[in-house]
Amino acid sequence: MRRNGQPAMRRKGFTLVELCIVIAIIGIGAMLAGSSVLQWIRHNESVGFHRELFSRVEETRTMAFSSRRQHRLVVDFSARTVAVERGNAGANSTSWTAVKSPVSAPFGAVIDNVVTTQGGATTASTSGTVAITFNPAGDTFPSDLVRFCISNTLGEQWTIRVFGWTTRARLENGCS
Repeated sequence: MRRNGQPAMRRKGFTLVELCIVIAIIGIGAMLAGSSVLQWIRHNESVGFHRELFSRVEETRTMAFSSRRQHRLVVDFSARTVAVERGNAGANSTSWTAVKSPVSAPFGAVIDNVVTTQGGATTASTSGTVAITFNPAGDTFPSDLVRFCISNTLGEQWTIRVFGWTTRARLENGCS
């Protein structure tokens, strides 16, 4: 429409209401994506931790057999770490030396308990430190079964079982 011979004004830009609506939609989308990304990060950190712990169990067993010296896993519940140590003798070691730097549980992941079974008697540890020793001959593993229960803040749980008769480890979903 023309007034006094002038062309009609064309609208340029966006109104304040339109900008506020777009910003609100972007904000809601970012909040939803942010919480999903945070859960994904927590899950992957926990999975990485339980895989690293499983790897340390297997590695400790292998080091004991190959070096003909006792090796042990030391779980420190308060520090949320797992360390590998080597003994000073083939059996009945009295002095232990750290072999590798400890593995730390990431934020949100925790070792809930370590359960050992020997001769039908079960002992569950949830505090302090627990040492699981691997003997070089492999015939005198101190337990019939060892279970590490690991969980995270998302409610996911895993179990690492170490079988005494073979000292082989198995990773399972859930804590039992």
